[in-house]
Amino acid sequence: MEEKILVTGHLIPDTDSICSAIIYSWFLNKTGKISSPVRLGKINRETEFVLKKFGFSDPELFENFKTNQKIVIVDTNNPDELPKNLADLQILEIIDHHKLVGGISTKSPIFINIQPLACTASLIFQMAKQKDLEIPKNIAGLMLSAILSDTLKFSSPTTTELDIQFAKELEKITGADIDKLANEMFLAKSDLTGFSARDILFFDSKIYELKNKKFRMSTLETVKPEIAMNQISEIQKEMKKIKTEENLDGILFFITDIFKSNSILITNDSFEKDLTKKAFGKNFDDTDTMFLEGVVSRKKQIVPVIENAL
Repeated sequence: MEEKILVTGHLIPDTDSICSAIIYSWFLNKTGKISSPVRLGKINRETEFVLKKFGFSDPELFENFKTNQKIVIVDTNNPDELPKNLADLQILEIIDHHKLVGGISTKSPIFINIQPLACTASLIFQMAKQKDLEIPKNIAGLMLSAILSDTLKFSSPTTTELDIQFAKELEKITGADIDKLANEMFLAKSDLTGFSARDILFFDSKIYELKNKKFRMSTLETVKPEIAMNQISEIQKEMKKIKTEENLDGILFFITDIFKSNSILITNDSFEKDLTKKAFGKNFDDTDTMFLEGVVSRKKQIVPVIENAL
């Protein structure tokens, strides 16, 4: 019997990571390969809403992969966001939309599809179209949801014309309304009931090595920024703890207002403040926060300017 291929996204998975694992597993199965989606972390509330809406259960949580397990990686190519025993696994493909990080070594030549689209699901939809596959409504629903999530309903600067075109095509397949679906998703994402300050900091968080310095950059995309703003003191305390625990040079937290397309930056120490003032050309207000008009994308508007400032 042919060994099953596991399709996984990154640690601290977002909607695109989870949906793309499910979608690409469907794609592989449709093209003659046996596969299943898995996840590397807890699913957030936006993703929970999407999976329930389109009739999917959570992918299996995998913490230990056996040696030589065949895997396909989606929505990342960063080894720091993948299983610790990555070198022992048999990587078959990488499907991604992020910059090439480096550091992954494979046992043999593999298929790689990395394109500057806003969303991994957009790449997979493109691949399915190229093979003339008929896309079921529920798979189309995941594709559309992932695009809306990663583009913040087309307001993110990462959005391309192809992402918008694909979303409109998928809207027709699903029969869903883009505006209604996006609003439902963003409301689900904004529900912080029962979450601690630490939980909030790890909803959407990545570590970056920039100019020999190690940063954790966390974002909270919400339509109700005031909920998180009311917890600033608790969040800052947790930021200090995480910085020590992970031996970081800096930790930055951005609360992004999806509807107003702006962000509020929260930092802790003088190094972080001096760096971000230089990066964004702004000052902090009396609450030790910095308002960033039009800044919504970590990939395009945050990480590059921090790296340049360093």
